[in-house]
Amino acid sequence: MKALYALPDHEVVMELIPGIVDTHLSADDAVARIRATNGLVPVAIDPADGGKVLWADIGDHPFQEWQFMYTVQSLAQKGDIGEAFTTNFSILLDDRILADPISPSGFIFHVSRCGSTLTAKALARSPRHVVINQGGPLQRGFWATITQDWAHEAEPTPDNLKAFRNLVLAMARRRRPEQRYSFVKFISWNTLYLDFVSRAFPDVPAVFLYREAVEVIASVLRETTAILWAKGRPQAGFLTGMDWRETIEMDDVRYLAICFAEYFRLALNANGRVTHINYTNINPETFPVILRQGLRFEPGDGEFELMVEQFRFHSKDDSDKVEFQSDSAEKRAAMPESDRRVIEQECAALMEKLDRSPDNLFAQIAG
Repeated sequence: MKALYALPDHEVVMELIPGIVDTHLSADDAVARIRATNGLVPVAIDPADGGKVLWADIGDHPFQEWQFMYTVQSLAQKGDIGEAFTTNFSILLDDRILADPISPSGFIFHVSRCGSTLTAKALARSPRHVVINQGGPLQRGFWATITQDWAHEAEPTPDNLKAFRNLVLAMARRRRPEQRYSFVKFISWNTLYLDFVSRAFPDVPAVFLYREAVEVIASVLRETTAILWAKGRPQAGFLTGMDWRETIEMDDVRYLAICFAEYFRLALNANGRVTHINYTNINPETFPVILRQGLRFEPGDGEFELMVEQFRFHSKDDSDKVEFQSDSAEKRAAMPESDRRVIEQECAALMEKLDRSPDNLFAQIAG
């Protein structure tokens, strides 16, 4: 299966919806269409030339696929995408695009391959929830636009924060009458923008899910990731905290370990803005605790039972036919000892600190 989530969002959407760039609307015309068409949401952002927002009508289809882009792909393949067009990036400063938005109830940050998709898909099982699972525009396009392809930092200016808020709210608009709550699971490297996101939505609780880095990297090397696409590009400087040119010839394992160590450091220094949860503590019994104490969210009657059904199945199978089987031991065994030492040198001490952190939900409970 093509890893759509690992590629730049605008490139994927332009391939899935070939005619989307043929129509460019003014702000007034776009607002009129958005407010008249319940299913119109941002699906990507092209950062070129100051940025363009790509909009598409996805109707009332719920986000239940394991990634946002696979929802777009499924609808496009069925011919179920309605009108589509582009606008200037500046439309995100226009509050008129907010047609019945659902304010987010929780954010999910993560290190990758650590139960974040499982958590998001479990939430998505409730018809009352709109779950943005690594939403296209939030993955790369927005950040590439406001940093001019990582030429400078993503500054939390009033305009940038407003554009981000409006983007999230425009994506999480109510498209079905029963929808009441929304949640956003970011792509893993967006963890480095946790401070920016917190400033945009200071009252929204957030969790940071993490896992033994050897297991994560073994999985990533098998299935790829967006941060490998960034290796040798300016974005890699942001991901690693070093000159991006140093990553061009860098070994993939060391590069990934450095990136994940950056996530761990940022989560550790988040000063109470995010609750830490180890992958080993995510299961049907703890899920109610994660929702109530981690995300400060109380589901409705019968929703816990509905959501924990997801734990029976592989989170990346949308058919509910492939049952989940733990592969942690297999992943560790697949990693050569030399690579394991590199990963542990970068990440092991940080993992231990996360496990003991006062912001770790299950360390709090054990204490």
